[in-house]
Amino acid sequence: MSENFMIAAKAVFPIFFLILLGMGARRLRLLTDLELKHVNYAVFQVMFPFMMFYNIYTADFSGAWIPSYFVFCVAMLFLVCLLATVYALLTVRDSQSRGALIQAFYRGNLVLMGLPVMQNLMGNEALGLTTIMLAVIVPLYNILAVVILEVFRGGKMQPVLILKKILRNPLIIGAAAGIFAVLLQLRIPEVFLKPVGQVASAATPAALLIMGASFYFCSIHENLRNIVFGVIGKLIISPGIALTAGYILGYRGTPLALLIVIFGAPCAVSSYTMAQQMDSNAELAAGCLIFSSLFSCLTICGWIFLFKQLGAF
Repeated sequence: MSENFMIAAKAVFPIFFLILLGMGARRLRLLTDLELKHVNYAVFQVMFPFMMFYNIYTADFSGAWIPSYFVFCVAMLFLVCLLATVYALLTVRDSQSRGALIQAFYRGNLVLMGLPVMQNLMGNEALGLTTIMLAVIVPLYNILAVVILEVFRGGKMQPVLILKKILRNPLIIGAAAGIFAVLLQLRIPEVFLKPVGQVASAATPAALLIMGASFYFCSIHENLRNIVFGVIGKLIISPGIALTAGYILGYRGTPLALLIVIFGAPCAVSSYTMAQQMDSNAELAAGCLIFSSLFSCLTICGWIFLFKQLGAF
């Protein structure tokens, strides 16, 4: 149990360290609001697409492919997203806050948390299935985020316009390019792949620094109720639904353990950047990211302990 806590803590600690650095840069007046806006735009338009492409292109897809499990995970993701949407429509008045809250509820930080937690919990044999599911779920996260944030952006809903924005979204373009490169078995020379990897590795730290510099603690009070629900929804309700359904359907071992990561990981770092770029409530997105990351060490270990006690893995 303590080992699982430590691996979760090690995955989460860099998040807070980089956020604190960003806050320090803001207090020292090293970054202005205009500079933050421009850098955040560059991260969204350039770094995140490279990150999506590189993670998919370099992934190991040698693990077992389980079609029924894939269908189950996608169905659970849509169910969680639907429940969050219903709650937001019934309880949240501000349209921009609705989009940020729904995104916080379902969209997890799989890139940071997925592989290290699963490797520690289930061993190297779990990495194949984990990689496959990350390559499927993460692009789906982004497609849903574009749709949700665009719908709740305000104005008249235009399906054709939303579809165009999905296809033009930098994260979707990066993921699609990675998938095509894998399917076509393209061999990218190391001289090109290395700088792509360097840009990809810089995306998350840059986004966290910007978020820390942009975050105001006064916004916690203004968004407190929605932050609380977003964190509870992400760390308890979402994994609770998926794990209960998976256990009842007979999933055990790696497939069941992977549900903890897919549905119980803290909010995705890119959720803040996307919320800011798409005129959503970025302060709410940042609050959910910070506090879900803080408490995820406890909740992930709690889910692991519960299902180990049940003999599920």
